[in-house]
Amino acid sequence: MGADKEFSWEELAKHNLEGDLYVAVRGNVYDVTKFLSRHPGGVDTLLLGAGRDVTPVFDMYHAFGTGDAIMKKYYVGKLVSNELPIFPDPSGFHKDVKSRVEGYFKDTGKDPKNRPEIWGRYFLIFASLLLSYYAQFFVPFVVERTWLQVIFAVIMGFACAQVGLNPLHDASHFSTTHNPTVWKILGATHDFFNGASYLVWMYQHMLGHHPYTNIAGADPDVSTAERDVRRIKPNQKWFWNHINQHMFVPFLYGLLAFKVRIQDINILYFVGTNDAIRVNPISLWHTVMFWGGKIFFFWYRIYVPLQVLPVKKVLILFTIADMISSYWLALTFQANHVVEEVEWPLPDENGIIQKDWAAMQVETTQDYAHDSYIWTSITGSLNYQAVHHLFPNVSQHYYPEILSIIRDACVEYKVPYLVKDTFWQAFSSHLEHMRVLGLRPKEE
Repeated sequence: MGADKEFSWEELAKHNLEGDLYVAVRGNVYDVTKFLSRHPGGVDTLLLGAGRDVTPVFDMYHAFGTGDAIMKKYYVGKLVSNELPIFPDPSGFHKDVKSRVEGYFKDTGKDPKNRPEIWGRYFLIFASLLLSYYAQFFVPFVVERTWLQVIFAVIMGFACAQVGLNPLHDASHFSTTHNPTVWKILGATHDFFNGASYLVWMYQHMLGHHPYTNIAGADPDVSTAERDVRRIKPNQKWFWNHINQHMFVPFLYGLLAFKVRIQDINILYFVGTNDAIRVNPISLWHTVMFWGGKIFFFWYRIYVPLQVLPVKKVLILFTIADMISSYWLALTFQANHVVEEVEWPLPDENGIIQKDWAAMQVETTQDYAHDSYIWTSITGSLNYQAVHHLFPNVSQHYYPEILSIIRDACVEYKVPYLVKDTFWQAFSSHLEHMRVLGLRPKEE
């Protein structure tokens, strides 16, 4: 038998089409073109991962050993170079914590992807969004009172943020039902109601942030320009504008939604990457959802209101809702990862992160307010962020139930688990992180 065919990451990247689909897992390259239509997780997930090393993502969404026999049939060679950082083989901690949580669901007979409460939450979110929208523009009693319109604009902005934290986020992790069609529909609500792309979010979040949390040059969530408005990473170059950044940068978080909508177009149709995460050819479904969502968003948020209200008032109400949504999402995310206590891992000269992937997830994450049902509800359970990063494919409504399993494993394996008592403590940690990184370095 001849030697295994060797693939560079550049060669692997060429096989990213529906009719020519390769992926790599733990250094092995597989031609899964013929498996695409039979993939239990749907066509979309494989097309997103096409032409790349998907090892961390594969481990997130599969039990260890799952599919080994099937994958052997599609083996075509070895991956001999790396586009993004790679990790050591799963440690005892990773294997044990995964086994224990899987055992919990097996022993209790609970389906980790099905929890009836989530549908009640979705209903409340969309009902709040639609009713607050209708009240602002079509209920005479409200339209005649600007202060009431402002209140409903705030409610609508908060509801739009909840679309991002719940149906969008759940869909991007395949954690609600086992049906890929349901995930696509839930994901599309972000396109239509928030005017932002579900597809771009998948590249940024599922393929970027989760596998490579807080790793500069790999995690799009911590991507910064050469001279950025803020300094958030220890290895990032300092400039004078970073002095006292903690006092003014958070105000800019209110522009998040506007930034994302513009960035979506740039990523998909001009630069072709989200930080270091390459964009594959866009399917017809995602093309229709992307542009259909942009058009619908403009129609319902701008065009229709202009038929009943003056331009100035429409723009004011739009801005209020958009800034509320932006602030809520930005502050929620920053309090989890961009804080002073977490790790900021970097690969060695060979592109290897010298740390177990699962341990890194815990050490780059901060939880908060575990005892608060309200904070759990209004943050999409992201106050259990470490739980979410280890088990993103589990419904968020189960996070409190499996927390003790994870924390016990962390104690056993001496993996530090970071948690604050309140959101405000967690956000204060973000501000302190910003303050410290804004100080002039001694060598400057």
